[in-house]
Amino acid sequence: MVDTICFNCGVRINDPTTQVVHSDRTYCCANCSAARESQGGGSDPQGVQHGGDLTCAHCGSAIVDESTMEERGDQAFCCRNCLTAMEGAASAR
Repeated sequence: MVDTICFNCGVRINDPTTQVVHSDRTYCCANCSAARESQGGGSDPQGVQHGGDLTCAHCGSAIVDESTMEERGDQAFCCRNCLTAMEGAASAR
């Protein structure tokens, strides 16, 4: 089985219920889809400043669709895929 990777943040999509597909591009959630579209196709999603907006603690995308947002402690994640990636990275240390 081939892993599906978010076109915006590069996270492995473990929870396909939040994924968004636009043409040949798959995003982990609507937040990453919106982030990529607002960038005009740039390649560094973490380099974009979002003012005082809520952003994902894993990938830095602005959280514009809170329906997929996950929270752990004082951290917000754009979706369960980024939360899972962050938890996996923390447990690997």
